[in-house]
Amino acid sequence: MVLASSVAASAHEYWFESDSFILRLNQTTSVHLYVGEELKMDEERPYQPSKTRSFDLFSPNAKFDMRTMADADKSPLLTFSANIQGTYLLNMERDWSYIKLDAAEFEKYLADEGMAYVIPQRKKLGETDKPGRERYSRFLKTLLQVGDNRTGNIKTRIGTKLEIVPIDNPYTKKIGGTTQFQFWFDERVLADYTIFATNRDGDNVVTQKIVTDKEGKATVKLDRKGLWLIRLVVMKRCQRNCGEADWESYWGALTFGMNSK
Repeated sequence: MVLASSVAASAHEYWFESDSFILRLNQTTSVHLYVGEELKMDEERPYQPSKTRSFDLFSPNAKFDMRTMADADKSPLLTFSANIQGTYLLNMERDWSYIKLDAAEFEKYLADEGMAYVIPQRKKLGETDKPGRERYSRFLKTLLQVGDNRTGNIKTRIGTKLEIVPIDNPYTKKIGGTTQFQFWFDERVLADYTIFATNRDGDNVVTQKIVTDKEGKATVKLDRKGLWLIRLVVMKRCQRNCGEADWESYWGALTFGMNSK
């Protein structure tokens, strides 16, 4: 169990970032797993088999279990190239980690990350002044475009507990356009839920805060080039095999890149 005592530790994002998101046939790129805030990297994580429930690559016509191909404790996470045109999806589910925050830090974190609905639950349980004891898991995706064929396989649900599903292929869009995503949790769409779309163009980082519609969909305006991160967190009361955690959270993150064209 890893315990931390700062809200910054709990709010750290994990995301996939490729040296190049849009590739030529047989072009090679490195895919990294970064930890940080607002798309500013604090550290790079290697592949950790003990923390990885699943790690899959979805090509336009096949699925590959990357756990049989990735090297343990090695960075970058993956070296990627492809000889078939299309849009590729990399997906990872990470196992539980644990954290403990004092009451004020925990409730600020809940408000900042779109989970203010937990605050009245804590009050009802008499926990407002008690530390927040939480376990969290990660659901990470990234989209890589090879060649000119913008395939639609990435729109298919994988079926993880928390999932961000592209309704459109972002690589069919231009700067200034919009793209849609649908958000799922426990086999249901996340309606009226807060999600975030963060863009980093050079050193300039901008975040859109968006609320999903009744179908769990959110429209993101692609108004900038660079790296895009679509993210959300869902929290619920922990019920089984919780260890020292009272709450469990599920972090979703999907990345892709936009050129200036």
